[in-house]
Amino acid sequence: MRIKNLQSLLDNAPSEKSREARRLALLAAERAVDAADPKEAVSRFIELEDGVIRLSDGSLIGPVKRVFVVGAGKAAGKMAEALWELFGEKISAGIVNVPAGTEKMVKTGRIRANPAGHPIPDEGTLRGTEEMLDMLSSAEEGDLVVCVISGGGSALLERPLPGISLSDLIELNRILLRSGANIHEINSVRKHVSMVKGGRLAAATRARVLSLIISDVIGDPLDTIASGPTAPDTTTFLHALRVLKKYDLVEDVPPSVLRALREGSEGRLPETPKPGDEVFSRVRNVIVASNSQSVRAAASYLEEEGLSVINLGSFVEGEARHVGVVLAGIGQGILHQSRPAPPPAAVVCGGETTVHVTGGGLGGRNQELVLGAVEKISGEEGICILSLGTDGIDGVTDAAGALADGHTYDRAMERGMDPSDYLKDNDSYNFFKELGDLIFTGPTLTNVMDVMVVVALG
Repeated sequence: MRIKNLQSLLDNAPSEKSREARRLALLAAERAVDAADPKEAVSRFIELEDGVIRLSDGSLIGPVKRVFVVGAGKAAGKMAEALWELFGEKISAGIVNVPAGTEKMVKTGRIRANPAGHPIPDEGTLRGTEEMLDMLSSAEEGDLVVCVISGGGSALLERPLPGISLSDLIELNRILLRSGANIHEINSVRKHVSMVKGGRLAAATRARVLSLIISDVIGDPLDTIASGPTAPDTTTFLHALRVLKKYDLVEDVPPSVLRALREGSEGRLPETPKPGDEVFSRVRNVIVASNSQSVRAAASYLEEEGLSVINLGSFVEGEARHVGVVLAGIGQGILHQSRPAPPPAAVVCGGETTVHVTGGGLGGRNQELVLGAVEKISGEEGICILSLGTDGIDGVTDAAGALADGHTYDRAMERGMDPSDYLKDNDSYNFFKELGDLIFTGPTLTNVMDVMVVVALG
């Protein structure tokens, strides 16, 4: 069971109908996470036969002299474990950067799972990346580098441009993550202060490169997932500077970062490899798991349970609290108007919202999304709204997300907790912690963005 506190979340329901709505939403979320299992995703896609690698679409890569494995991300450990089970001694060496604390949760043989910092890079990040670059430089034309990439890779894989220190990099990441910028904008900056992002990891070797990618970005753009270490970069130094200006960050970022971006925009530093660059003639990038698969899995479960299901897809973004209000409104439309479907019905969707942090509280985008819905669904019987990060980590908290029902508002007010006060302070974690409605899974070792579920039983 992925949700560790499932029973207590069910017991918090003040009525049988609320309990059933919670149960359906929680088990749908579990099904969504299961659908993004990294080992299964890799195993479905690739196999080795007589020194030739066969992919699920029937294409072949071979003959292969030696296999090296590199990569980074929250799912990289499990992806590497799958490769070790598939290839075994055929793998000459490998290293993948994984979130510190998860390295002992995988068995990867010759592929070393290196602990590194997330969501902020650390010394472990730099050491592991240097080791990867040394390995890539030793690979030859007849070799194959299998690169495993997943969400979290932007922090977990890094070697900054000369003149930019680790402390500068840490400060830049903190500023970007609090700015309200979306992931495309954040990564356009990250790529242009890095020697491995934006296709530069692929450029570091003469060998063929096969990148197996688990997407945590809306629309699955290869150049944005983990900042696209093996993909052509569609952004420029000028794009990065525009992001800083858009969010009034020019005076906040470290001087070394601003200097590098300005020098690059003036042509004094080389750009990242672009579409059409010769380096990508020997690179293949493949998505092996994504949010859309997880959303479909959640929808299938709810349909099996007899609900009408509206799948809104995997393109949800925007300010988290506002998205929560919209989802609450859709749930009310089901309850009161049988639109877009009569109850019992559910809405499932995925994506990645943002939080513009102005308060001093603790939380994450999933928790804040649900908190944004609390007052709107107050008094509604048989409705539940859930939002969960498929990686099991929401923001910088130990919770994966949260859920609320039509009784949450009254339960909070009875304790003297006004939801609007907690929203103002971006303190969703402590709000739901007091009510016992945080969702705990622990690290799931995968990451395909967030999944949102609305159940309306009528």
